[in-house]
Amino acid sequence: MPRSARPSGRENARVSATRAPKTRSLKTRALKTRTAENRRPEPSAEVAVRSSPVAGLLGSVFGVAAALTRLARPKALHPRGVVAQATLSVTGVGRTGSPLLDITGRWPATVRFSRAVGLPDVVPDIGGMAVRIHADRPVDILLASTGLGPVTRYVLTTGWRTTGRTMTSMFPVRIAGRQLLLAAIPTGDGGTWTLQHATPLGRWQTLGRLTVDTWEDDDEDLHFDPVGNRLPGSQYPRLLRALRDPSYPAPDEASEQAPDEA
Repeated sequence: MPRSARPSGRENARVSATRAPKTRSLKTRALKTRTAENRRPEPSAEVAVRSSPVAGLLGSVFGVAAALTRLARPKALHPRGVVAQATLSVTGVGRTGSPLLDITGRWPATVRFSRAVGLPDVVPDIGGMAVRIHADRPVDILLASTGLGPVTRYVLTTGWRTTGRTMTSMFPVRIAGRQLLLAAIPTGDGGTWTLQHATPLGRWQTLGRLTVDTWEDDDEDLHFDPVGNRLPGSQYPRLLRALRDPSYPAPDEASEQAPDEA
């Protein structure tokens, strides 16, 4: 080969330098591809809660207990109660993030008071209060007898009376990105409750007033669904839903047998 046709050392170095970046680029691209393939997305908190074996197990236990109790009486929980037609007066000073509770207005409501376990009247029982607000669409709120303190608002209380007891949602509900609890506090006249809200450990603030217009006999076919008829702008706690759903009849069963809510 003639000397003039042979590449010089400098030319060899330039060729090697030109080809080297392509080789490194291919190796880097392959490494990134393998890394992306091996990287698995972390499960979200929502999926973790939905698939929680503890919640599923507890829900199954509650469901079996409710089904066995239902064999002896139509309603496993809150079997007896008293119903009232009432009026909800919203003051408009609330800052919950839900239009129904923050805008001044008056709404008809149906309220059912009950004893949760259905023990004899001589034995103290947990109180239940279910409120259906007849707004643009039905809105159901379920409350239970608890305290009002930072800790006691999460502790169920027992008593002999069916009405006239302090009730709270006990479990925070997410409204407009905030965790809030609701409470109905009796005023002492036997037919009026102050509706309030609070953050999980915060002070209670007044939203409005619930006043009984007429008392009625119990209605065994009255069904409350806080998930399907949830408060506008709210999200029902997923863990509580996982525990609750197996314990109560499905909505399509409500017409065949009385559900087990307050």
